[in-house]
Amino acid sequence: MSLEFTAELTADDLLILEQHRLERLRSFFGETLRLCFIYLDKKNTLAIHCSEPWIVDQLLNEMNELRWYSWMVVGASQISICFAQEEIHKTKTRKPGKKSLRVHT
Repeated sequence: MSLEFTAELTADDLLILEQHRLERLRSFFGETLRLCFIYLDKKNTLAIHCSEPWIVDQLLNEMNELRWYSWMVVGASQISICFAQEEIHKTKTRKPGKKSLRVHT
C-alpha cells in the first residue's frame, strides 16, 4: 500500500513558509535582525530596514555570514540594508562563479 501526497501549496501556504524562513534567519542574528523589519521582495532581494545606526554597523561587520545565511535559509539573491528610508548597502549573496562553500565544519 502506497501513500500519495499530491496537494499543492496555496498562496497562504507559501507566505507562511516565507515567514518561517525569515524567522529562522533572525535566529542566527538575534541581537541585530530581531530589531529590524525584514522581507523578501519580488526581485528576490532580502530588504533589511534597521531602526538604529549601530545595527547597520553590526550587520556590515557580519556581512559574510549574513550573505551566506540569507542565501541558504531564505534563498535571497541580494541583500539591501536600509536606515532612515535610505539604502546604505546592497550586495549579492553569492559571488559569480563561486561554488558552495562550507561556513563551519
